[in-house]
Amino acid sequence: MSAPKQPVVIEHDADTDHANNHEKKSTYVKDSASRILTIAQQQGLDALLQAETPKHNPYERALKRERSRREVRQKNLEQIIKLAHVSCHDETAGDPDQDWLYRFFDMAQDIHNSSMQRLWAQVLKREVTNPGFTSMKALKVLQDMTPKEAQILQRAAALSCSFGSDHSLKLLFGLKAQNGSLFRLGKRDSTTAINIGNFNLPYSSLLVLIELGLLHATELESGEIELDPPLALSYQGKNLSLQTTSKGVRLLYYRFSPTGNELCRLLGNKLNNAYYDQLIALLSIKFTVQSDANSTFHHTV
Repeated sequence: MSAPKQPVVIEHDADTDHANNHEKKSTYVKDSASRILTIAQQQGLDALLQAETPKHNPYERALKRERSRREVRQKNLEQIIKLAHVSCHDETAGDPDQDWLYRFFDMAQDIHNSSMQRLWAQVLKREVTNPGFTSMKALKVLQDMTPKEAQILQRAAALSCSFGSDHSLKLLFGLKAQNGSLFRLGKRDSTTAINIGNFNLPYSSLLVLIELGLLHATELESGEIELDPPLALSYQGKNLSLQTTSKGVRLLYYRFSPTGNELCRLLGNKLNNAYYDQLIALLSIKFTVQSDANSTFHHTV
């Protein structure tokens, strides 16, 4: 099953942001006690903070709070189901595993953020169209992920590619080549790299992905790229053919973990044009680069 044509976009809802900004303006000057009181009232836990004796006993208050929580959870699931249904386009469907569905709904019921609900809706759709696509481990990581962390993953996914016979996703950031000389004994390596921090993915964001277990911590180096046959590289739905112009060329990259690979593919293809241009410029230093349209790229480096 190919990746969805339309990528999942993880961002804060405009209406929610406006409401949150309005709330911040009206509450940021409150003291901590007032803020805790507000939270307690929202959660139905303010009985002992009121001047008057509570009218209901603790058991009755717990029942009221539990009923309210169940209503919110029901609304969350109904919204996720609606989003999943709206995104369908008569794709061929299968039967998801019942244990998987049970775990999915058990986790998804506590997803309140609208952007994260869209992501969970995409998870459900992909599982219906391709049963077994998303593992239980990936669901657990997704459940614990904040919207900010999901945005970091989305930015990293937009820079991911695969090359050679290994279809796992990688963050390609550089290449290493051997430079020989008649006047030097042996050969030395030269490295050229892309600063991926220029694409809203600083090293601090990589550390977040590493901490989540979505990206391996070690910078990796490919084996020497053979002169023949050309190396196949796929970036966000674009297929490239790389014909190296010299021996001793290696690619430098970070590798996504199996769970990171799952979640990146779930997000779909989202081309980062600025990164793509720099990637082509980088590869053109040591490769003749052809696209799937058989056109050759020419860059001045």
